[in-house]
Amino acid sequence: MKNYVLLWHDSARADGGIKAKEDTNNFFKAEGYRIIDTPYGKVAKVLYVFFVLPFIFLTIRQGNVIVQFPSGKVFLCRWILNGIKYLSGARLILVIHDIEALRLHVGQEHADENKQELEFLQMADGLISLSPKMTTWLRDRNVVAPITELNIWDYDNPQPIQPKHAYDKSLCFAGNLAKSTFLKKYALKNKLLLFGKDPCSADYAKTIIYEGVFSPEELPTKLKADFGLIWDGAEVTTCSGNFGEYLKYNAPHKTSLYLSSGLPVIVWEEAAVAKVIKQYGCGLTVKSLTELSDVLDRLTPKEYTKLYENTVKVAEKMRHGYFMRQAIETLIKKLDNEEKDE
Repeated sequence: MKNYVLLWHDSARADGGIKAKEDTNNFFKAEGYRIIDTPYGKVAKVLYVFFVLPFIFLTIRQGNVIVQFPSGKVFLCRWILNGIKYLSGARLILVIHDIEALRLHVGQEHADENKQELEFLQMADGLISLSPKMTTWLRDRNVVAPITELNIWDYDNPQPIQPKHAYDKSLCFAGNLAKSTFLKKYALKNKLLLFGKDPCSADYAKTIIYEGVFSPEELPTKLKADFGLIWDGAEVTTCSGNFGEYLKYNAPHKTSLYLSSGLPVIVWEEAAVAKVIKQYGCGLTVKSLTELSDVLDRLTPKEYTKLYENTVKVAEKMRHGYFMRQAIETLIKKLDNEEKDE
């Protein structure tokens, strides 16, 4: 069967928010999947979805059409998914990046938006989920299609892997600083390099060094620390609030930024990616940032070297699309077996 990928071009963002989709597209291209490319401009996108895509879908009589979810405004997403389902003869596969009902649209006031989002997810013939907990959430809401879990994103990293240096217990943090308000309460003795726009405080602890904003391509060259930190919310004692809770379901792309650059990671022990970090031995999990200095003090240089060596192995996998390839191949086999059994 032929595999097709719909390339939807989101607006560029300085914090690298579109890189996960772009990398996934590149890895699918490398696998020889057929590309359905869409325009960049807002008006051009609307015209393309309404007047060009339907005729493309009519020519696809079998195979799989992969869409990264969400893609486009709600009304455009509806037309795209309906077109694949009812005009083509292909199966619709959704690669989930975010579920807003778990992130930004928590609460009854978003009931209509969440209902529409769930209806889109229920349309899929197969899905790539980000974690077992996300899969359980989908199953509990009557998403019955076959699902496989990605667990961690790949990362198309053009820069050399950071060389190992003398262990100095340093950290770095990259991302949306405006929502990372726990940084206001960071009081560790460990140096923390900070990357991203809109710092949430002008009065950080003296051990926090703000480095500025860099493109996703340049940023890996700046991550000169022992660990990359994955944390969210307003507290240092736990990951709190909507964004903190979302870590239980999500696979933050910054995890892959760090690992693909050669940095072991430190992550909240309840985060979905904690299981992967333990499996590959490429980082540490902690319950609270208040215990982090003691954890790093107890870690020996030899133990850190092992973490680093494991991280380099994971980095090589990420740079070649290993995790997405495994997930999509497993899902397509499930779909093929279901068809044989019918």
